[in-house]
Amino acid sequence: MNSGNNSNSNSLLIPILIGGVLIVVGGLIIGQLTPSIFPDQASAESEQVDTLFQFMLVIGGAIFLLVQGLLLYSVIRFRKRDDADDDEDGPTIHGNTTLELVWTAIPAVIVLVLVIYSYQVWVDIRDTRDDEVTISATGARYAWTFGYEDPQARTIDDSDEVISGSLPDLHTYVGQHVVMSMQTQDVIHAFWIPEMRVKQDLLPGRTTEIRFTPIEPESGWDYTDELTGAQYNRYRVVCTELCGSGHGNMWANVYVHESEEAYMEVLEREVFDPIINPPADPTIRGQQVIQTYPCSGCHVLDELGWAGVTGPTLNGAGDRATTRVAGQTAEEYLYESIYYPGSYLVAGYGALMPQFQPGDPDGANYMPVNDVYAVVAYLCAQSSAEENPCDFDNLRSLIETDTGLDVTFGDEAPASEDSATDDTMTDDATDEDASTDDTMNEDADSDETESTPEADEEENTGDGSD
Repeated sequence: MNSGNNSNSNSLLIPILIGGVLIVVGGLIIGQLTPSIFPDQASAESEQVDTLFQFMLVIGGAIFLLVQGLLLYSVIRFRKRDDADDDEDGPTIHGNTTLELVWTAIPAVIVLVLVIYSYQVWVDIRDTRDDEVTISATGARYAWTFGYEDPQARTIDDSDEVISGSLPDLHTYVGQHVVMSMQTQDVIHAFWIPEMRVKQDLLPGRTTEIRFTPIEPESGWDYTDELTGAQYNRYRVVCTELCGSGHGNMWANVYVHESEEAYMEVLEREVFDPIINPPADPTIRGQQVIQTYPCSGCHVLDELGWAGVTGPTLNGAGDRATTRVAGQTAEEYLYESIYYPGSYLVAGYGALMPQFQPGDPDGANYMPVNDVYAVVAYLCAQSSAEENPCDFDNLRSLIETDTGLDVTFGDEAPASEDSATDDTMTDDATDEDASTDDTMNEDADSDETESTPEADEEENTGDGSD
């Protein structure tokens, strides 16, 4: 009798071993093949996350094959035979302590290993780096804006505040340790870059952080900067927290440049130079400034490539502003639409626009008076008329009367032929020749490093049109 049981046990051992090997091999295949459908790896963190996920897929795939294999075996092995007359229930089997210990201990060990491994990865990808650079991110329905501080720590005039500016896109470079400091201006948003494998919620009243380090893509570079010839790749940051009707349009580009030099050239051209050398024309400055705010998430503006769906179009805004509200001029209407958006609602649109304010630089929706002056000037220019329909003197007076703050845009006279070299930057203010420039004649001035008003205007206009 015992010899018969031993024979049956031995006959089952081989199929069990073969099945176990097939399950392990199947799990490894699932773990290796599934990540092939993932997005490209664009950060050091993505490599760690994918390795963890592959490990989990191997275990999960093996368990899946085990469970499905047993189900399939049971369906076939214990099916009702056509020639069988036995319709009774099968025997009740219970009380196998060994089996219960096995199927309790093995999952417990697996879960413990996964907890330890995933915790190590989580701690590592959130660990601070000594040379990390902070980039601020602001989420607002339905657009992202990203703030950059000048790495050269330059200042304007006598201010101690380092120059900073913002862009609607995120820029970084290979090897840069980035920490995103994120805030929301309204509801909960979620910052997610699939290729970086990083995701973090933005919560009202809190500042949240996420870290990543871009790497050079294995597939190579996809784009080349037409101005510098430098290479870069482009990804998307999207909002993954349903935040309203325009949620699907809340995304921005992420540019990973091949080097720090290429990255700095872009920031200098698009962020810092327009601040250090602002164009004299408020319309040109307005075109630069408006793109640093989250307006593109809601509005349509063909000139800038905006395609929002939740706000009225800004195409032809200068024409409509002259007749929108009886008794209001174009500049008055546009100004109130920014600082007091609820005072008049265009038919068919709700009160979704945030109310910008000029008083608290650290508060939500801050827009200084110089910015609103330039933005209104630019929106007035969205007109079929040959001349800008807005009265800039009236606009300046309106802003100063309403806010109690001075509009200083355009107050700084451009460098003249008999004046010192541009001293808007504190670095230049210490030039040893600044005190002697007044004694130089026009011919000598034209040969020195200082530029004429006409040259300054042409240079700034060129920068703005870029």
